[in-house]
Amino acid sequence: MASVTPRQIYQALINAGASTTQAIGIMANMISESTLNPEAVGDQGTSFGLVQQHGGQYASLVTGNPPADMTAQVKVLAQNGGFAAASGATPADAAGNFSARYERCTTCQPHQTGPVSWTARVANAAVVAGWVKSGNWPTSAGSAAQQAAGSGAASGSTSNSSDPACAWGFSGSLVVTSVNICVVKKTTLRHLVGGLVMVAGGSVVLVGAVILAASAFQRSGAQRAVSNAVGLVPTPAAQTASRAIASPRAAAGQRVRRQAGEKRAAERKSAAETRAAERKSAAETRQQPPKGKHAKPPKKVAA
Repeated sequence: MASVTPRQIYQALINAGASTTQAIGIMANMISESTLNPEAVGDQGTSFGLVQQHGGQYASLVTGNPPADMTAQVKVLAQNGGFAAASGATPADAAGNFSARYERCTTCQPHQTGPVSWTARVANAAVVAGWVKSGNWPTSAGSAAQQAAGSGAASGSTSNSSDPACAWGFSGSLVVTSVNICVVKKTTLRHLVGGLVMVAGGSVVLVGAVILAASAFQRSGAQRAVSNAVGLVPTPAAQTASRAIASPRAAAGQRVRRQAGEKRAAERKSAAETRAAERKSAAETRQQPPKGKHAKPPKKVAA
């Protein structure tokens, strides 16, 4: 069978005669006692229902029928003086008074802290008052408890420590004693966050200063001068790169020069051969007798 909603519990309290302030204060305690579950059984089977009525005589208030059990539990609450116990000018006052006067648990007295303490119940009142004022109610008891826990109201802190100044810690019982250990104080956490914000702000300022300096450096012409100066200093890497770039060029130059030399040598050889041929031809021409009608016949030799 479906459970009841927080709004149904509130309406049941109003219908039974509680004022708005009293109903909010009582529901703030119900969040800590049973997470608004009318079928809750606690204290090793000795406490029952929404406000965990203590004693075997109240076992009949939990039957497995949430709507009927809610109505019966609210009726018993009114009969036992629960509405009067939730007196106060504000919902927070009503929650604190109901905690101290009706619930009377170990940590239910004024200003005690802990996950289900007086402080947590008073804080829960603000959550319930928000539901009443806005009309935006949680759809289930579970989601209502999660909203209270998410707001920090259910425990009065995000820490399991009973120390309200503790941001992260542990509070509980060992075999022979109770312990309350705080690992990180809230003030320490605030200081840490503040320091991180300052560091982040300083980093932004530093980056801005570097950008401005780089811009001014570039506009002043100093960048060109530095680049030229740096270019005059041959580094090993630059030398290696230069040799790697120059090697193909040098080989190409050598080939061009060799080809030009070979061409000039061939031209000189050809010219020399031409001149030699011309000299030979001239010599042969001088040795031949002239031809024509005036040529003298060869002399006869006497026998």
